Amino acid sequence: TSVADTTTTTVAIGDPTTVSTEYFLGGDPDAWLYLGRWTGNDWESDRDDEQQLRVPEAADGDTVFVHELDVAPIPGTLGGSGEACALDGRTGPVISPNARAPQDPGFGFRSIAFPSDWATVPRPVAVVTTSVDSYVAAGREAFADTEVDASSGTIQQLVVADLDGDGDTESLVAFGGDGFSTLLLIDANTGASTRIARSVASTTTPTTAVEGDDPAEAVTTPAQTFRTLAVVDLNGDGRSEIVAHAFEGDDAEVTVSTYDGTEVTPVLSAGC
Repeated sequence: TSVADTTTTTVAIGDPTTVSTEYFLGGDPDAWLYLGRWTGNDWESDRDDEQQLRVPEAADGDTVFVHELDVAPIPGTLGGSGEACALDGRTGPVISPNARAPQDPGFGFRSIAFPSDWATVPRPVAVVTTSVDSYVAAGREAFADTEVDASSGTIQQLVVADLDGDGDTESLVAFGGDGFSTLLLIDANTGASTRIARSVASTTTPTTAVEGDDPAEAVTTPAQTFRTLAVVDLNGDGRSEIVAHAFEGDDAEVTVSTYDGTEVTPVLSAGC
């Protein structure tokens, strides 16, 4: 089985914008969570070196574009602020229209919003509803160095696009099952696989602090679930960044990674 190539023409790769560009995550809360920014020459996290939260510069009335899979960019406007993370009270801007709650896994983030004056989707992006035998094999192989039996795993999401503008298609494969999940980048032409993220459920038994105490109960840590949230050019250089969503229980995180045709490099992350 093969995946249809979504590439039409090769878009030239250029210099990124020199304008500072801020990114916000939308999902379950009414307000949007600050993710970080492109400073004009580098990526900047939502926290400084001392892990202090940075303050975004966005103001009421600013125009942004809302992005998510399978939806064309939607113009939005900042207006007001509210609680963006109930866990720690972080606030963020209200953006109209607001993001919808994620369909799968059902909590966390669904959209990313930011201002831009460039084509933010420089090449076609497609969500494919099929199972590819070689991708299933790659998903199983991603757990070969663990004790997980990944034979029951399935492809849970498949997104195809030419990320780096070289004319070849890459596939973003979310693969997993009960207690394990991974997100892979697979070159649709060569079959080469790069692991973006992986999570496995684990069980530990804490040691007893005082002799004579009852044995401590085993604690199970569930696996995160991974999905691609968006494939979009965040800084105007003609390459598409991978915006990945990780979810477990009431916790959710988004990580932005670049891809230069060889390496996947995480550059921004934030969560609640």
